[in-house]
Amino acid sequence: MDSEDERYSAVLGKRKFANQAQFTFGNSYEVHNLWYFLICDWRTSWTLLYKTIDEKERNDIDEVVEKCNASFIKNIKGRDVSVISKIRSIISIPSSSTIFCLDDRNLTKSCNVSILKQNATKSVGQDLQNLPENVFDQKSSNLCVAISVTALLKFAIKKDLGFLDDYDFYSTEKILSILTLIVYPRSMAGLNLNPNKKEEEFQTNEIVLLLERLCEKTYLMETGWQIIRKLDQDIKDQPEMSKCKYHEVFLNENFLFTRPLTVTGAYLLPDHTIFFHQMVLDHVDDITDEYVIQNSSFDHDGPVLRIPKTREYYVNEDVMLQNNTGPGEYKYYGSNGKFMWLVNEDFGNTMKQKTWYLLPQAFSITLIPE
Repeated sequence: MDSEDERYSAVLGKRKFANQAQFTFGNSYEVHNLWYFLICDWRTSWTLLYKTIDEKERNDIDEVVEKCNASFIKNIKGRDVSVISKIRSIISIPSSSTIFCLDDRNLTKSCNVSILKQNATKSVGQDLQNLPENVFDQKSSNLCVAISVTALLKFAIKKDLGFLDDYDFYSTEKILSILTLIVYPRSMAGLNLNPNKKEEEFQTNEIVLLLERLCEKTYLMETGWQIIRKLDQDIKDQPEMSKCKYHEVFLNENFLFTRPLTVTGAYLLPDHTIFFHQMVLDHVDDITDEYVIQNSSFDHDGPVLRIPKTREYYVNEDVMLQNNTGPGEYKYYGSNGKFMWLVNEDFGNTMKQKTWYLLPQAFSITLIPE
């Protein structure tokens, strides 16, 4: 009987390297990042390409690169691969982290880029005011973080820059594709249909890392927003030059809505485990005092959720203990009138099954013209 790899090859063809234009939308941002995996060790390659860094980290990396006689490695992005022969040794950054690497061996068997297109199923005609009425369904993937950031970015492109996408170069599918496969490939773990536990936990905590990558440069690449901005090859049809900034906000009963946010929901399953999911707050219904939320996991209460602002907010055990105001009573009082009831699955019967609770921490994206 044929091996599993042979059966895959018969259906999918041989595994080979590919230019990014072959599996993403648009080719105006052409780089040849595969070369870096040949001249750097595995962790270093991912770190140099995809980890945002400050000036001190940049200087530290410069020293390591110079010792390898490789100070010109940035030229490789421009197809100047002749310089590779001058490198004395494999580049290895001691501080490189595994957090930016795609190390789950299950991923190679279950991650299929075509899933992005399969997941483009939408529910149309939803009651949304700021986001597109077509809600993206992530189906069996775990792309909620990337989907929520894509939604905020599309809103900012239109709202902050007044940009009209006449040629459909900045659709949800195209931005999501570039965001997931080029800007921050670590998000590809969300395409893993058979993830290990470590990968599942990472997806839950990825939102800040992805926002940082969208707004900041790495050692070898420009900001994620600048990469996405160049989706259209024609400069005159691109959104104007601008900086991308993200801001943290604090949800509570007295929260005042100004623009869409990426929010995290907690959902208690029958087995007493928590399903965390990244969603997008479209607006607040002032009549009913409810959050109106775009939900990319249709299997959990549909594409649009309505959550009362007065419902408890999910926090960890430490916050619960710090705000125990009475027997079985957990309340948070903050500055400037912030107030909310708190909930956690390990504290009595404060949390109901199959009910959405929001975490207080949320984020917005703003594009600032230069």
